Amino acid sequence: MTPKALLLATLASASLLAAGSVQAADPAIKLHQGDMFTDPVGTVLNVSVTNGTPATLASVEVTCDFTSGGKPAGQASTTIYNIVAGAKGEDQVHLMGPEADAATCAIASTSATK
Repeated sequence: MTPKALLLATLASASLLAAGSVQAADPAIKLHQGDMFTDPVGTVLNVSVTNGTPATLASVEVTCDFTSGGKPAGQASTTIYNIVAGAKGEDQVHLMGPEADAATCAIASTSATK
């Protein structure tokens, strides 16, 4: 496959994937990080997403990078389902194994109801 054909195929597949989804960078969709604690299994972080859009969000994937003493400890994610317009969805992100002392989270993807 030529580089030009590869680029066109990549752009076409990206546009198909974006169809029917809400952009994760939508300022009306807000991510909040809550308390973090450790348990015998690893590290747990409370997260919530506020839906400020006029549509119900079918799903929101939240991904977190955990650190311990400033060094990478691992990555984990969760998916929060069916957040209606104006509501807040909540869940926990579980990092299995390592004990972390900090995390940075982001909305990895969202999808709207059809």
